[in-house]
This record gives sequence, C-alpha cells and structure tokens, in this order.
Amino acid sequence: MACHGFLLKPTPRSFGRHKHGRRNNRYQHHRTRCSAAAVTAAGSIFTSLNMSIFTFHIRLWRCVSRFFRIATTTSSSTPSRRATMKQGYKKLKNHENQPHRNDMKRTIVLDLDETLVHSSMEPPVRVNVDFMVRIKIEGAVIPMFVVKRPGVDEFLERISKNYRVAVFTAGLPEYASQVLDKLDKNRVISQRLYRDSCTEISGRYAKDLSLVARTDLGSVLLVDDNPFSYSLQPDNGVHIKQFVDDMEDQELLKLAEFFDGCYQYEDLRDAAASEPLSNELI
Repeated sequence: MACHGFLLKPTPRSFGRHKHGRRNNRYQHHRTRCSAAAVTAAGSIFTSLNMSIFTFHIRLWRCVSRFFRIATTTSSSTPSRRATMKQGYKKLKNHENQPHRNDMKRTIVLDLDETLVHSSMEPPVRVNVDFMVRIKIEGAVIPMFVVKRPGVDEFLERISKNYRVAVFTAGLPEYASQVLDKLDKNRVISQRLYRDSCTEISGRYAKDLSLVARTDLGSVLLVDDNPFSYSLQPDNGVHIKQFVDDMEDQELLKLAEFFDGCYQYEDLRDAAASEPLSNELI
C-alpha cells in the first residue's frame, strides 16, 4: 500500500532515550520520506490542474474574441486614422443582402454656409439669388440673400435614400432655421444643430459629433469647408471646397458618388480615410 504523509496520524511520543530511540528514529525518517513524496505528488497535481485551467481560459477567450470586438469611443478621445486601421474594420460584402443604411442609423452631417449655400447681406452681382430671408439684429431687420450650391436639391434627395441627414451649423438659429425651411422642401433633414450646440475654442466653433452619434462615432461623417469644425473628431471629417458663387461647381455630385461608395465600410471613418474620391474634395 502506498504511503501518503498527509494520512498519517501522530503517535504518542516516547520518552525513552535508549530503549525506543532507534525505533523512533526509523519512524521519523519513514514519515519524513513519505511526507516529501506526498508534497511532490500534490504539487504535480496542482501544477497540472492550474495549467489545464489556464489553457481552457485561453481557448475560451480566443473563441469569444472571434465573435465580439471591444471598442470604446468618447467625444474627448477619438482614435486616429492609423489606430482605426489597426482595428481592422471589415468591408461589407454582398451589398444587396446588407441592412438598409437607415436601419443601421448611419448619419451624414452637413455644414450649411459655404457648403450647401452662400449668404450675403448684399445682392450678389455675378449670380442670381435663389431666395431671401430676414433676420432681426438688435431690433433692425436685415435681409440675407441666399444662393444655393449647384446640385444641392438633388444631392439631399440622393443621400437621404440611404442615410439619415443632419445639418450642424455655426450660424444663429434665427438665420439658419429660415434658410433650412426654404432649402429643405421635402423635409429630408431629420436633425438641426445651431451655434448654441457648438463647442467654442478660442473664439472658434467646433462641432462635437457625439451630439449626433452618442454611442457609435463610426456611423457618422461631417462634411464641412472648415477643417476646424471637425477638429474634435478629425477622423470623421470630409472636407469640401468652399462655395461662394461658382455656378459650375460640381462638388456635391462628387460627394454623392463618394457616399455611394461608403456602403462597403462598416466604419465610415475608414471610408473617409481610404476612399479615393475623398481626396478630390479637398
């Protein structure tokens, strides 16, 4: 029978130094040898058990990580384009089998002045006025003459079929709301944000996209002629040339084609970084 030290019971101690000394020494030596063997065996068992548990945890984590990707985004800390590329956002396949982009709640945020329209307090000389709005400033009524960017009506209709459309402007609501009422005849713009929603930094206005996409910044892009506007989330910005009075301008047509190509990206920030058409807009 195998001898295990942790099963031995203590025996009465002998006080005889000569009569029982040799037998007690043999017993002590035998117990010590059995205890050492038991400790070694127990250590091997626990080591093997710990390795099995560790290996199981590693395999379980690898299986889980295949199905879930942990990502955190905040308005104050936005990953750089290099960081987003490292995360490996996958391109969508089989476009016709994918959910409609409105169902995925992807949003295109548009600037207003010099992006969709150009406004001035004096009638323009080189172009015709599309409409006029009147605003009150310190009790005085001031007319604003508005020229629409070429193709703006078609552009809004086109992107609204596949995206949620919002406007984020640094203009005052007394002015911008009137312009949008006249511009958005078919009511395709679902959200309006004005200067009071901007973040003022050293007298300049930045637009925080977390007000539009609270949990997923990969589902929103901001089109603006001023790069400072998307300085809080630079990876979400798409630059467009400033519009004043060039009636041969084709930028909105290029932009619509660009958004058509965004469908294959799970994360719209990858589209802004990788799509060749985006470079033509700068």
